[in-house]
Amino acid sequence: MTTLLKGGTIITGAGQRRADLLLDGEKIAWMGRGSQTADQVVDVTGCFLFPGFIDAHTHFDLDVANTTTADDFYTGTRAALRGGTTTVIDFACPNKGESLHHGLDLWHQKADGRAFCDYGFHMTIDDWNESIRAELPDMFAKGISSFKMYLTYPAMMIGDRDIYWALKELKRLGGIAGFHCENAGVIDGRVAERKAAGELSPASHPRT
Repeated sequence: MTTLLKGGTIITGAGQRRADLLLDGEKIAWMGRGSQTADQVVDVTGCFLFPGFIDAHTHFDLDVANTTTADDFYTGTRAALRGGTTTVIDFACPNKGESLHHGLDLWHQKADGRAFCDYGFHMTIDDWNESIRAELPDMFAKGISSFKMYLTYPAMMIGDRDIYWALKELKRLGGIAGFHCENAGVIDGRVAERKAAGELSPASHPRT
């Protein structure tokens, strides 16, 4: 089905311009001024037409710190669309001792058939051993090419040596690594100082 959006101001990376936009299904088929036929015509005069935004860091239906994040894929992706975000990339998070395949399967169970916008996954690496390393090529085959590691939180840290090995393997495979960058040891020391000083209010959290 084709749709012609007429009279809007189109926003692109190169700037903005007044033009009509012809959509064929979910793809842009034409952009310009002039006569075009379509199955339906929508007058968008006075409106700005943006590309769909991409939110590359979401945590839907994530069990963490004895609670679960407020939004799941059903509510979170509806809210995303309301704000103009048409793609989200969530984090598949296996626990220590679980395989990457288990984490990916679990997140597909959370998302498949429940999301309103396009979605993909990053993969958390919070364990490192030969089995995890051997799983990485299959993660790429399944569309996962970006991975996150943690420099704090004992339940998720793998340590500098294993981060080094993981980075070498991801480089070999052409992957991307992201990090939760904090210094766990320094934080522990600063927390101990505040506790010893009796400074136990929430105000000590950002200070430490």
